[in-house]
Amino acid sequence: MATVLFILGAAVAAVLLGLLVLTLLFRPFRIWPTPGPGSWQGYVFWPLFRLLNVLCFAVAIADRTALLGLPAWLRLIAFALLAASIALFIYSFRVLGRDNSYCAQDGLVTGGIYRWTRNPQNAMLVVVYGCLAFAADSAPAYVLCAAMMAVYTLMVMAEEPWLEAAYGEPYRRYCSRVPRFFNWRRATVLARALGRRMQDQLPAAPSGRSGAQTIPSQSPQKH
Repeated sequence: MATVLFILGAAVAAVLLGLLVLTLLFRPFRIWPTPGPGSWQGYVFWPLFRLLNVLCFAVAIADRTALLGLPAWLRLIAFALLAASIALFIYSFRVLGRDNSYCAQDGLVTGGIYRWTRNPQNAMLVVVYGCLAFAADSAPAYVLCAAMMAVYTLMVMAEEPWLEAAYGEPYRRYCSRVPRFFNWRRATVLARALGRRMQDQLPAAPSGRSGAQTIPSQSPQKH
């Protein structure tokens, strides 16, 4: 069963990745973002995309052959990170809104989690499938999850010209401030500010005074 699921997933991944590469090379083709409901792109992209997502999890569950022999505690950590990434994905989906997430033009969102990354949904899903691969630790899961991570990365790259055409200069300014996947510069600045604040709150060390007190000498009185 796991072999059948893997073969099907590999075929779907090959088609989907090929279509996304064509979109990057020939923009008028544009399988993603889809032009909207009822378009041939929507009828092709969404079934392939959703099927590959499902097959990644199905193969991870069905195939129990450990490839790297990762310890159980490490796989458990990967699963915990997977769950946390899904929670962040749901949060970013709510911030952006359902319509914008499905390629509507309901306004450029730059606040909240979007100050940290221009693509929090896709960035979190890349982490989800990386964690899923390590949690499963099987060769088919590694292959399909890697393909799914590549799909999300190519989707981000294919969206950018479309977003620039839709929002123009505000989007270009946003791109100049916020990286594609994670704002490491902002994180570094905040970490340094937090470190300085914690250091300022530490009690000052008492300053020690060495040596005995000096007693002024008195000259002998003459009687």
